[in-house]
Amino acid sequence: MSAESSPRARLVELLWQLKQNYDREGGGGLRFIHFNTLLNDSEYRAEVIEQALTSDNPRIRDLGRQLKTANRQGVLLGRQPGQTTPPRPAPAPAATTGGDRSRPWPWLAAAAAVAALIAAVLLYRPLMVMVAGEQVVSGTLNGDQHWGADRTWILDGIVYVESGRLTIDAGARVEGRPGSALVVTRAASLHAAGRADAPVVFTSNQADGTRQAGDWGGVVLLGDAPVNQLDAQIEGVPDNDPRGAFGGDNANGSCGVLEYARIEFAGFEVYANNELNGLTLGGCGSGTIVRHVQVHRALDDGIELFGGTADLRHILITGAGDDSLDWDWGWRGRVQFLIAQQYSSNGDNAFEADNNGDRHDARPRSEPVMYNVSLISPRSHGQHQRAMTLREGTGGHFHNLVISGFSGETLDIQDASTVVNLNDGTLTFDAVLVHNVGARGVTWFEDESESGDDDAGLDEHLYFQALPGMRFGEDPLFSRNAVDLARPDYTPGSASPLKNGAATPPQGEFWDETALYLGAVRPGAARVWTDGWTDFPLN
Repeated sequence: MSAESSPRARLVELLWQLKQNYDREGGGGLRFIHFNTLLNDSEYRAEVIEQALTSDNPRIRDLGRQLKTANRQGVLLGRQPGQTTPPRPAPAPAATTGGDRSRPWPWLAAAAAVAALIAAVLLYRPLMVMVAGEQVVSGTLNGDQHWGADRTWILDGIVYVESGRLTIDAGARVEGRPGSALVVTRAASLHAAGRADAPVVFTSNQADGTRQAGDWGGVVLLGDAPVNQLDAQIEGVPDNDPRGAFGGDNANGSCGVLEYARIEFAGFEVYANNELNGLTLGGCGSGTIVRHVQVHRALDDGIELFGGTADLRHILITGAGDDSLDWDWGWRGRVQFLIAQQYSSNGDNAFEADNNGDRHDARPRSEPVMYNVSLISPRSHGQHQRAMTLREGTGGHFHNLVISGFSGETLDIQDASTVVNLNDGTLTFDAVLVHNVGARGVTWFEDESESGDDDAGLDEHLYFQALPGMRFGEDPLFSRNAVDLARPDYTPGSASPLKNGAATPPQGEFWDETALYLGAVRPGAARVWTDGWTDFPLN
């Protein structure tokens, strides 16, 4: 839908542009624009607009003028600058000549029609507007809903699925406007099952060539599986909003299906140091299916899991602004076939793992089990990137990993509680190959002596060098460029040492027991699981 056909959507875009310009250039003495508050608090919005009008930055001033006019015209909700009470509607005009004043039926009928329209808009949630092959969705969804591939679905603001199931067909495209997100609450579920030849795509509503990380909020799935945080509330939803609550005692529960899907350019900043991720799973149980999913160029983390028992399989995370995979609050899922590709210009850890920041020994303890993982970075000269940060009492079992190219270090164990897990078997490593890590490509760990000690004196270099199954310095022999931005190739050559020394995956329906190699892609394979449905747009 064009900007002209939705004044409110255009204004949300202008507010987002104002925030981004302030973030980049500054102006008017404001150091940070709280975007969520900007959307919902009329007084705060009016104050920001007034300050924008006096900015030294011409672009900010121009945006301020456009927003001032829109606010004066009443398109934005809430009080306008200087206005203490809502404006009253203009009185109805007196009857003119040529009509019967005793029977004003035409005027009453028109008024009734207008009132009915207003009531429909105010009472019907969600609000859906269909224009030229696009359907705009805002507000809340209740009951079973179906989004087909015959149109583009536009998210306007945070769309909550409060009950029932939202089904999204293979090949459907969902675009998020600035400030939007899709939140599937604990009482609802998502069924987005694409195909390799027709993935479901969640992406930015901005024009191709102008898209960037943080254009919209991403996808949030909430469930009732166990977490180790009392009264758990997902980031990005106000603390007093029950729709952000998650967790329970249903370890086998399901948040739904997300399969053959891409999530692009997500993760807008809700407020300072609090961004939504590309994909967020809060308390999702083992009945949740997350397979063949790519998260591309998220502003914050690619995927973050808050507790639960959800499993991940065939996952690709590319260009995350912070961590590729982040977990907290007792996540105990399984993972097989995961690739995390960090970019040279952004990103922190491939994995950042926590149990609970307030209570490191909280139960259930974070303890995922992983096989066949590739963590890849270009060994950036501008970013300090680490393959794994494990802290705050997390456990985990890591098998058949390849770690290649990180500028910082292989992994960092933090906190005495995490060291305890190394000693009691709650945190284990088996069949891990490390190559080209550190400032010179051969310094696997950083010095943490004296004031840098954050792990109760653990010498990671000595510990991991002596650990059976850890291999340092062997070249995985990727066939082509595994860190290319446009066409990465994650396939090791047929002579790769990753073919040797693998741990056997467990038996069971979830696991592929034939994956007897290190890393997420079989060495020498002619066709791999990322083919066909993934994409790597720059903007």
